[in-house]
Amino acid sequence: MIGFRKKEDIVDGSQKEKKAKNPARRKKRIKQGIVLIVVLALAGGFIVHSKQKADVPPQVMATTVTRGDVETMVSTSGVVESEISQVYYAPMAAKVSDLNVELGDAVKAGDVLLAYDTEDLEFKQKSDALDAQANENSYQSSIAESNKQENIYNESTAQLANIEYLIDFQKDLIKQFQYYVEDEKTERKLKLYDERYRLNRRINNLNVQAYIEDTEGVHVSQAQAMNELEEINQKIEELEDDKELTEIEREIVTQQEVLADLEEMRDELKSDKNSSENAILDSYKKKELAAIAEKSRIAEQQAQAHLEEALAGIKADFNGIITELDINEGYVTEAGSKLMKLESSDDVRVNISLSKYDLSKVELGQKAEVEISGHTYEGTVSKINRMAEKNDAGTRLVAAEVHIENPDDNIYLGVEGKVKIMSQKSENTLMVPIAAVNTDQAGDFCYVVKNGILERREITAGLSSEDSIEIVEGLEEGDIVLTDTSMELTEGMQIEPLIM
Repeated sequence: MIGFRKKEDIVDGSQKEKKAKNPARRKKRIKQGIVLIVVLALAGGFIVHSKQKADVPPQVMATTVTRGDVETMVSTSGVVESEISQVYYAPMAAKVSDLNVELGDAVKAGDVLLAYDTEDLEFKQKSDALDAQANENSYQSSIAESNKQENIYNESTAQLANIEYLIDFQKDLIKQFQYYVEDEKTERKLKLYDERYRLNRRINNLNVQAYIEDTEGVHVSQAQAMNELEEINQKIEELEDDKELTEIEREIVTQQEVLADLEEMRDELKSDKNSSENAILDSYKKKELAAIAEKSRIAEQQAQAHLEEALAGIKADFNGIITELDINEGYVTEAGSKLMKLESSDDVRVNISLSKYDLSKVELGQKAEVEISGHTYEGTVSKINRMAEKNDAGTRLVAAEVHIENPDDNIYLGVEGKVKIMSQKSENTLMVPIAAVNTDQAGDFCYVVKNGILERREITAGLSSEDSIEIVEGLEEGDIVLTDTSMELTEGMQIEPLIM
């Protein structure tokens, strides 16, 4: 096929040949032309599209007002601690033979935490038991002897009173006998002396008469008087040997011997009384001996108790964690020294701090949700302090406690626990998402779409949760409210709500 060239091709042939000599420049111009065409095309399309959109209402995210439950929640965090702890102290001085726990170990109730070497304790218990028995025997013996001496004292005192009476009686009796003998002898002597006196006078008279009248009759009378005088003198001499008086005097001697025996008995009783009185224990001495015996009994009981405790060892009172450990194996404890601390793993809480804003929302008994190391537990507000304290930043906070209802082995003491307290709740109330509520100087409001037209609706908000707000006034169930207010909105404009 024969080809023909156009005129302009012929005319411009030399130029094209020249241009062909710089192909890079040519490609650059072609690219610039293409870019310009694309830009013009996009601009024309944008202008056309914008014109079309100006006639279509904008689409905005929206939702409907519904009914449901709104629950206010206070979110905070705190440290997990045990509600029950037990510090174990050494009940006696003893050597630790076995230590079965380490710091941080979890133990069960009844587990033996440590055991003691009981050899020294067994020896002490036996020694104290012997001392207690010896002191008890000594006390009983002393009391028995004191009671015996007291009986002797009482009997001696009573007998002494009788003996003293008998002695006095005996002395009076002897005196009466002595007085009788003396009186009888005196009376008889007086009579005999009187008769002898009269005879002597008679004899003197007869002697005078015989001197004057020397007659036989006078001499006979003299002889008779002399015989009578001799008889009286004989009677006076015999008076000392009078049988009746002699018997009485002998009786006096006998009664004096009785008196001597009574006085000897009295002296013996006095001696018994004095010695027994000194042997009687007074109340203070009895109390002292009783205290010594009681002290020994207590020492024995304590030694027995320590031995039994040592044999049993130290056992865990409840399930828990060893949070303090102050001893090691082979350690010799002193009575009252600290051994370890056990904190319960069944009764645990989270200690939290509440601001003045949160405090008004939290009450005792409110339910809570506790998250610890990825595990969730039910909780209850169990304590709210009645005073505030400053934290490191100077803010006043009120300490509170949340009891964990269902702890398990995944709880660790001392870690952080996140707490959500369900403080207040409104049931079957009007509610909207938090994003639907706006606030300005006039107060809270929502954008409501009614028949495709945007309205501003003033509202009264109630409780709020993490994602919803209670509507007390201003909206009705089924109203459509915008949840996206990022674009410029004007009341009265047309809106196409995209209900989610």
